[in-house]
Amino acid sequence: MFLKVVAPLLAVFMTVTSNMITGGWRDADVNSDDVQNALNFAVTEHNKASNDLYLSQVSKVIKAQKQVVSGMNYLFTIEMARTSCKKGGIEKVCGVHPDPNVAKPRVCRLMVWNQPWTNTIKLLQNTCK
Repeated sequence: MFLKVVAPLLAVFMTVTSNMITGGWRDADVNSDDVQNALNFAVTEHNKASNDLYLSQVSKVIKAQKQVVSGMNYLFTIEMARTSCKKGGIEKVCGVHPDPNVAKPRVCRLMVWNQPWTNTIKLLQNTCK
């Protein structure tokens, strides 16, 4: 009798308290190397696809998530802002432009798929508001 009651309750408790859903999205540590690499790739690809003369960079990470698939999906909700560096210029570190009218901060959603064992990485979503 005890086992019939305790086992199902334990199973329900573990399911409810588990923050790791197989195949589901989970919060990612934005400071980890894999997340930083995916974010840097996403920003580089965003800048390549943009018609802006100036580079944009992350001014704030709102949310970072990852999902185990055939590889790893990374989903970033970030605030992007224009820098004072022009595209095609000499690579240097540029901060966000100090004038908010020039920086034009906007919220972007970028999704990256990475399959390291095949050296494949792709930007799957690139939307900004």
